[in-house]
Parts: sequence; structure tokens; C-alpha cells
Amino acid sequence: MSARRRPIRAGITALIAAAAALTLAACGSVETTPGWAPRPAAAAAVALSDTLATAADAAASGLDVRLLYNADPASGVAARWAEIPGDSPLTAELRGRVSAAIAAQAAATGVPYRPAADAPALSPEARGCVQGSTTRPAAELLADPAFTPPGGGPTVTVTCEVLAASGPLLVESLRILTATGGQVASDVTTTYYAETSGGFLITSDQLITDDGRRALLTDVVESLKVAAGAIEPRMKADPAGFTPEQLAAWFSRAAFTADGSLVVTVPDDLTLPELDDLASVPRPSPLVVTVPAADATAMLTPEGAQVQAALASAAPLVLPPAPFRGQEQVDCSFFACMALTFDDGPGPYTAQVLDDLDARRAAATFFLQGVNVGRYPDALTRMDDEGHQLGNHTWNHPDLTKLTDPEIKDQLDRTSSAIRSTVGHAPTTFRPPYGAYDDRVLAQTSLPAILWSIDTNDWQLPDDTTLLDRAVTAARPGSIVLCHDVHENTARMVPPIVDGLQGRGFTLVTVQQLLGGTPAAHTTTTRG
Repeated sequence: MSARRRPIRAGITALIAAAAALTLAACGSVETTPGWAPRPAAAAAVALSDTLATAADAAASGLDVRLLYNADPASGVAARWAEIPGDSPLTAELRGRVSAAIAAQAAATGVPYRPAADAPALSPEARGCVQGSTTRPAAELLADPAFTPPGGGPTVTVTCEVLAASGPLLVESLRILTATGGQVASDVTTTYYAETSGGFLITSDQLITDDGRRALLTDVVESLKVAAGAIEPRMKADPAGFTPEQLAAWFSRAAFTADGSLVVTVPDDLTLPELDDLASVPRPSPLVVTVPAADATAMLTPEGAQVQAALASAAPLVLPPAPFRGQEQVDCSFFACMALTFDDGPGPYTAQVLDDLDARRAAATFFLQGVNVGRYPDALTRMDDEGHQLGNHTWNHPDLTKLTDPEIKDQLDRTSSAIRSTVGHAPTTFRPPYGAYDDRVLAQTSLPAILWSIDTNDWQLPDDTTLLDRAVTAARPGSIVLCHDVHENTARMVPPIVDGLQGRGFTLVTVQQLLGGTPAAHTTTTRG
């Protein structure tokens, strides 16, 4: 046996020793040659069991949780996954898998996919990757409205688990389950190992080399023989005679424990002629093989070795710098987008509003009064740096329809100039105070007017429940919601408002992102 063989586990050794003692006792009194002793039992090469032990489920901060939820009874979609913010191979892979599953369902049902936000008010901790969801029985997942739209029609359910997050490594499992009337059509789970800066992205079948699988085959066969009580369990078949495809089919379900040990779940169809004689010996099902970290390293691909080292380090997750939501390209034909807008600022509560938006990776649009720009220049700089959109809300909030043409132009031009001098560029849209405009107002500026589809009337200081209902419950994909960051009640309610919108499945974007660009001059817009 090779030098890396380990002593047999105590349980197997004791079992074999006990069997030998019982055999001798059954023979009664026998004469033996002086100095004779039984040959020592062979040692098992790897540990065999029926229990899978992998790296513990991990909570990873800084990931971008994505949620799609369309409860259309003719073609429902409920998908959740976690992306590495920014342009990452993992993000592209996961989004591509989800998109392909949705497109396949649309083709099969003839019902085009439309982004919707029909989730049942999922809390932040419930809308992302959920521990146990990729191994949960399919029937349970299909019956849970948090994961699958009710109604019994065709559905695509996507869920995820973060299995490990250490150093520059994220391990995420993605499960895609399709069903009709509760009957499963397909159920596929894939585990991804991603270097967070994009250095590599592999799946569990790419952790072990072909030579490593041949060594693993030898270890498994010999360990099964040892468990059966064989004294000379050496594998008879030449491992070089097995094709890479066959080896991959047997040893593709690989993972690591927290200490870097390699764990492989072997399918029941692994069989060799020399194992046929062991048919009467119970075999663990599933057959789980554990190779200690020191022995596993030689079996791994270069990426597999990096995965093992990162997991064993137990270091905090390291993510690359990422753009803010407002700086990204957002596909609002795929995600359910809406725009949260704030008027009349900046003001004393604006900094806290920005903190709360940043903590939730949400973008917003701020329509600014020129008179306040000079009072809070740092707020404008931060808005711009963090990807929010800055708009013109006149100098001091008059009803523009009651001003002369020169006065209208002055209100807008002075404000645009103040914004430009603070952040280096002028706004590209304006919002008329009170929503009051006419053709004469539009003629005094090249800026398009952005109105709203939902007015929270937060300036009337409604109670928290009423404000939350107006801002969250009434929103639809494409909505432009009007709030004011100069009111304490609104600023205080930004966290539950954003959580509520995201919990329904919305992606909060700027007006420009929602509209796919800046509208033409002399036009008005009320929704995306």
C-alpha cells in the first residue's frame, strides 16, 4: 500500500479483531506453532460513511441578493440568488442560468415573462439564500409561497445557499426546480466555487484531477474490501483503464469540510467485478468518502487547491470594489424596477437617507432646490459619488405656471448652475413644484419634466402605517414614487420602505435607469 495510507478507523479495526477472536474461539483448542500470530488486518485508505459533512452554511455580508417573483398563474416565477456585486463571472453565470430557465418556461407555455413584484412581503433575512433550501424536499419547496408562487400552474423555482465564504472564495449552491401542478419536471442543483475577483469559477466536478480520481477509486475499492474483512484488499483492476468520463461520473459530487478535508458522495452504480463478492456486506448509502486535507491536496486541480486553502484559512470574505446600484446597467425587462424619488432637499436628514439606501444597495433620485444646494454641498457630492441621480426642483419651489417666462428660466437655470458648480455636471431632468406645468413652462428649458405615479403625501405627516402602505403596497413595476427627504418621518421610514419594496421583489433604480435613458426635451414622464 502507498505511503499515504492511514491507520484504519478504530471502529473497523475493532470489528475485524472481534471477528478473528470469535473464529478462533469456535475452533476450540488447537495446536499452534510457537511464535505464530495472525496477520494484522489491512488498513482502510479512506473513511467511509453514509453522512455528508461539508463546510457549514455561511452568512456572507456584502453580497447582492436578487429576487424575482411573478405570481402569474399561467407561468409563475420565484427566483432568489446572491451575486458578487459588480461584473463577476459568478454573477453572469447565475443570472444566465435563471434567465435561461425562465425563457424555457415562456417558450413551453407560450406566456411571455414579465417582471413583477408579487412576493409575499419577504423580510431581508428571508428573501436571500436560505440554509437548507437546496436540499429541502421538492414537495415542501413547491408548497411554500415564499419560494414558489401558489396557484398550481407551471412554475420556475430558484433558490440558493451560501455554503462557505472565506477569504477570496464564495461557495454557492443554486437549485432550479420546474413543476406543473406540483409535479416536478426537473430539479437540478449546482454548486459553484468562485474566486471573488473573477480569477476562476468552477463547479464541484472540477475540484479533482483525473489522476486524483484514479487514486480515489483505488482508495474507495480497497476501503470497501477492508470493511468487508479482507486481509489483502489491494485493488486488482488497473485504475488507468477507466475513462475520464467514467471517473467523473463517479466522483463529481465533491466538497470540502471546514478543515479542508475532501468529501465525495459516490453514486450507487460504482461497481467493479472484484466488488461483486462483497455484495453480502452492507454498503453505506449514500456512500460518502472523506479524505483528510493533507492527503486530498495531491488529488486536486490548481483551482481545487485554492478552494481548499481558502476554506482552511477561515478568513473573512473578501469582495472586490463594486459600483453602486445607480452606477450599474440594470435590465428592467428582467428585474421589476421602480424609482424612489425625494424632493425639496438636501436637508438635515439627507445624510441618514443616504446611509440607509447604501446599506440596502438601493438607488434613488433627488430633485433639489437650488436654495439648499449651498447649505449641504457634502450631501450633493455624496449623492453623486454613490450613483444617485440629481434633478432640478427650481430655486425656491414656486408654482412655475404663475411666473413670467424669464422668472421660470431663472428658477431652473440658477439651480442647474448651483448643482453643476458643486458636483461638476448639471442635472438632466427637472420636477415642477406641485406638479404644476404647462406648455409655456416646458418651453423655457431643455430639461424634460419628471412627475410621479404615486404620491405618498408624506408632507402631511401621515402615521407610519399609512406612509408605508402608500410607498410600498401601491407600487408597481415602473412606478415613480414621490417622497421628501426634508421630513423627519419620511427619513426615519426609509429603511422599512426600502425593505418592503425589495421584499416584494423590486429593484430600486434611478429615474434614468428606469426609463433607459433621459427623455427628450419638452416632454413629461409619470412612470417607467
